[in-house]
Amino acid sequence: MPAVAVCVAAAVDPALHLSGDVVAGLAGVATAAALWAASRSGEAADRPWRLLALAPLFPVLALLVSWTAQPDTVLHQVVLRWLPTVPGYVVTVAALLGMAGRAGLRRTGPRTVLELALFGAAALVVMQVLMVGPGNSWTALSLGAQLVLGAAVVATGAVMAAALTVLGAVEAHRQRMAAVLLGALVLLASARGAGTSAALLGAPDVVAATRVAVVVGLALLVLARSLDPGPAADPDAARVPVSGPAVQLRSVLPQLALVVVVAIVVGSLALGTGPTWVTLAGALLCVALSAAHRWVTAREDHQRSARLRHDEAYFRNLLHSTREAVLVLDRRLRVDWASPALTALLGVAPGDLTGRDLLGGAPGRPGTMDPEDAARLRRALDGAPDGLVVLRVRDAAGSTRHLEASVSDLRADDAVAAVVLHCRDVTEREARERALEEVAYTDGLTGLPNRAGWEAALTAALTADPTADPTGSAVLLVDVRGLDAVREDAGRDTVSAVLVELGRRLRATVRGDEVVARIAGGTFGVLAAGPPGTATLLADRCLAVVEQPVATPAGVFDLTGDVGVVPAGPGLDVAELTARAELAVATARTSGSARATVWTPALGAAAVRRDRLREDVAGAAARGEMWVAFQPIVSMEEQRVTGVEALLRWRHPELGDVPPREFVPVAERAGVIADLQRWALREACTVTAALPLVEGLPLRLGVNISAVHVAARTLVEDVAAALSASGLEPERLVLEITEATVLADDGPAAGDIQALRLMGVHVALDDFGTGSSSLVTLVRLPIDVLKLDRAFVSRVDRDRQSRALCESVVTIGRTLGLDVVAEGVETPAQLGVLRGLGIGFAQGFLLSRPLPPAELVQVLREGAGALWPGLVGLSADGDETRVVPVVRGA
Repeated sequence: MPAVAVCVAAAVDPALHLSGDVVAGLAGVATAAALWAASRSGEAADRPWRLLALAPLFPVLALLVSWTAQPDTVLHQVVLRWLPTVPGYVVTVAALLGMAGRAGLRRTGPRTVLELALFGAAALVVMQVLMVGPGNSWTALSLGAQLVLGAAVVATGAVMAAALTVLGAVEAHRQRMAAVLLGALVLLASARGAGTSAALLGAPDVVAATRVAVVVGLALLVLARSLDPGPAADPDAARVPVSGPAVQLRSVLPQLALVVVVAIVVGSLALGTGPTWVTLAGALLCVALSAAHRWVTAREDHQRSARLRHDEAYFRNLLHSTREAVLVLDRRLRVDWASPALTALLGVAPGDLTGRDLLGGAPGRPGTMDPEDAARLRRALDGAPDGLVVLRVRDAAGSTRHLEASVSDLRADDAVAAVVLHCRDVTEREARERALEEVAYTDGLTGLPNRAGWEAALTAALTADPTADPTGSAVLLVDVRGLDAVREDAGRDTVSAVLVELGRRLRATVRGDEVVARIAGGTFGVLAAGPPGTATLLADRCLAVVEQPVATPAGVFDLTGDVGVVPAGPGLDVAELTARAELAVATARTSGSARATVWTPALGAAAVRRDRLREDVAGAAARGEMWVAFQPIVSMEEQRVTGVEALLRWRHPELGDVPPREFVPVAERAGVIADLQRWALREACTVTAALPLVEGLPLRLGVNISAVHVAARTLVEDVAAALSASGLEPERLVLEITEATVLADDGPAAGDIQALRLMGVHVALDDFGTGSSSLVTLVRLPIDVLKLDRAFVSRVDRDRQSRALCESVVTIGRTLGLDVVAEGVETPAQLGVLRGLGIGFAQGFLLSRPLPPAELVQVLREGAGALWPGLVGLSADGDETRVVPVVRGA
């Protein structure tokens, strides 16, 4: 504003003419500095502005050259003031083309070329009128003046044309900058051209007035730079805008140029000065270019309209040919348009759907959406991302159609402002899926839900609202026993018939809304409603119907079962609930009771303990938790210890002493029992080899060998390694093997046992009298010792038949040359009867409990191993017999 004020003052007062030139020069330097400072980032978008920052410096250079040269004529002064500015126009045009960019320049078509030509012709007419005057002729000027003015006309026209190119080529968000830049360049070009013409024609007052326009134009340049946001980061944004004030200005600029030219011609005639031939030629050229521009514009509009009609017909036909139905909803979610495929699918006319509130229509009207689906669609539109939604609508015939809709919420898009549903009829697919789901979740034999259906029912029960059923629910797991016998006796078809009958009985036992499923084989599941007490009563009824005889064409079969009951409490999942039910069934099976077993936290704790033992038993020996106890075997005749039986013990660091009856089955299921017995064999041989002699005789060592160890076919190598490492004589080792172990694999097992006997190792038949023990098999078995099970011994003092059987076994053993050992002697009466029967050896708690190695050494050293209690018992013939007690160490 101060610069404009000084320039205005210089135009009014000729004495301040030099001040106007100085202020205009300083304004040019300040503009160049501002443009350069605002474009120092070095990015490609700032390069045109940095180049444009050099343009205001060329007029300053021309001013300095003019002041330095002091020309003697006006023409020379104009030439000196003009020639240095010519590179500035070139730099300006190059900077403007750089702003338009290659992509923008490639988009210029014939219409843009005609616009540039029209604008250039109009600029030529206007500039020659401004520079030469409306009635003057170019011939009245000197050749030098004609060249200078002609160059000024061409240069200013080129700058204006380049500014118009920028306005039409830049992105939409840079249109404000381009419009301001165009205004700045029009002011600068017009002012500098008018100033040059006024200087040549001798009008210094006009020259001073043009300095105001120059300063304002320079200010607009700085303003345009501040309004430039830079090119868009997205290449797709670099397109010609389709709307906006800047585009509207660009569209009317050719007409404005023609209006200006016509106004100049009419004005010349009105003033009484005829237009020059240059003016008339320029006007005619502008009219011709305007007509050509209008023709090209009309042709482009016609081509664009044709393309739009073609595209509209193309997409309309494409939309009509697809099987997908399209539904467009307005901002109020009312039907705005429905494709013919949708109306044909629902059997309604398009007008019947248009305007209908899709989410709130009357349920009785055809095509109205199901209320639940409408609520789900509304929730999806309120915040859920776009996706697929299955909708149920009723067609004109009243049937329900399933539509899979792809929802695109375009209400935020001003060009669409609607919700678009791409629908596909999936009614048949839904029916097939329901049929497949029924097959996948139904047992083909009984018609009950299978395991998948059972788990789905459990999931639904566990995720249901607890307030809906405050009484709760329970799971019953029914495991039917006896089906293997049915299969062996009558075949698989009969088993299938039995399972069908059991399923029918269980289904008839429970209430209609309770679930009965066949989970696997002979296992059924019941999901019952009610408290645990009611579930227990239902379990008893289920057990009763299972135990009722089942009549089949192959005969009548009696079955039994085990039932586990688990309350379905909060916080459980399907896996944990199933595990609890299986644990309850297993407990019921092992207990042998004919009642259901309800899961309790104690059962869960026992299961956790078994799991802990299963995890820890594998490395127990390596961690030093296993140790070997020795139970003395006493000679009946000598009443002293003649051998020991090695027994494996486990002292868990957290659970304490774990009894063998608990951890041995766990070790067998874990597959580590053979490793434990291998370790026990080596440890027992090492300890026994170091025991003191009794009456100068070494003790025998008995070690239990499991069927798993025998089946592993490493027994011979393990025994040899243990004997070699300990130095124990083979004759002192007695391997205790059950009859079932030997007979289970007669060939390999017998071969290994025979090899051990050839090594000198003795073999004992353990637990004789249990299972399928037979006196006949004693002849065939390669054994040296016969050990009577505690089941024989426990009744020998009060049951004459047991006493007679023991006497027979002793007689057979003596005949076969076998040593007979009685296990489990716990009372003096038992010991007295066994001694009267002539059994050679005995062991049991009456004589001694299993001892650690240190205590065993103490027993052997005190009294030379004498070990005999005092007792009053019965002899073999029933007479009372008194045994004098022998105190340890006596």
